[in-house]
Amino acid sequence: MKICIIGGVAGGATAAARLRRLSEHHSIVLFEKGPFISFANCGLPYHVGGVIKSREKLILRTPEDFQKTFQVEVRVLHEVTAINRESKTLTVRNL
Repeated sequence: MKICIIGGVAGGATAAARLRRLSEHHSIVLFEKGPFISFANCGLPYHVGGVIKSREKLILRTPEDFQKTFQVEVRVLHEVTAINRESKTLTVRNL
């Protein structure tokens, strides 16, 4: 079975990691339209306020690290623009 997750960050990355723990056999692909799949949202006010100087300190996992750790195919800078449930296909725009 192939599972596609649309959106990274807290919800998508957490769902992908949990699915991988539940099954080692499914193919999992994570699509994220931005460049990051996992960052500390709660730290953003501290970055904006200058307490956390480097934006990189907020990044929890890189796409490469996530893919290596969880064997999840990660496609950053890919926007899903349509879902066809009948044919089980996605329309994806490579940004």
